[in-house]
Amino acid sequence: MIEVVLSTLGLFFFASLLEISGGYLVWKWLRIDKRKIFGVIGGLILFSYGIIMTFQPADFGKVYATYGGIFVVSSIIWGYWVDKKKPDRFEIIGSIVVLIGVAIMFYFPR
Repeated sequence: MIEVVLSTLGLFFFASLLEISGGYLVWKWLRIDKRKIFGVIGGLILFSYGIIMTFQPADFGKVYATYGGIFVVSSIIWGYWVDKKKPDRFEIIGSIVVLIGVAIMFYFPR
């Protein structure tokens, strides 16, 4: 069981890195820098995010619902590391609540 949890969490966090970094490059292209290369690279990274998600062992709806929670936490981490925005206590509490929900949805036995 622990191997499944670690591999699926690894896939979820890798996918979130791809989605957030790809979206960030598209954001940079359209809102900040205007160089098309940011958009092209960002689009390719976003495409690869979609492929990585297919490696999850569950069905589409369950995977994407769970991923939503991982995305929330990853976005807070991205904001801290890249945008240098320290999360406040409510963002941290909310992230913990989301992770509890993720664990219940994806990992509790049926």
